[in-house]
Amino acid sequence: MSALLQVENLHVETGGKPLVAGVSLSVGQGERVGLIGESGSGKSLTALAIMGLLPDGMRASGSVMLDDRQVIGARDRDLVPLRGQSVATVFQEPMTALDPLMRIGKQVGLVVHRRAARDGRRLGKSELNAKVHALLERVSLPDPERIARSWPHEISGGQRQRAAIAMALAC
Repeated sequence: MSALLQVENLHVETGGKPLVAGVSLSVGQGERVGLIGESGSGKSLTALAIMGLLPDGMRASGSVMLDDRQVIGARDRDLVPLRGQSVATVFQEPMTALDPLMRIGKQVGLVVHRRAARDGRRLGKSELNAKVHALLERVSLPDPERIARSWPHEISGGQRQRAAIAMALAC
């Protein structure tokens, strides 16, 4: 079986200054990988480069094959279908990724709904809620029903992080 993600000699630079140098890794179907390192070591930039989401002014080189598609040099519209389907990321501060105007359960539910639709299934409300609560339990959130009803600002940073992980797992 070929790797879902194959990164070879990934470099990220801005203005000629190297920010990430020589990253290589392989991830198979169903595997999950965490990037661990000191603050400023390039974890987020590596994840952004893998998804083709580097900010303006940054350039990636090397090879990033995601679901048999080359990410480096690809057009954004060609990469959109891969994001959330083949690859997802959870950044350190989920408060910037979570919608402050939407309850946690609704946000997790949207990801579950999209996954089911992509698989050609329709979920009823009770099945959707059960899947949301199961995901929140899976990431060891206490009282998943309360968390699901909460707004992002009403829960702790660690709980927001776990909610974001639940969303990534739902992909």
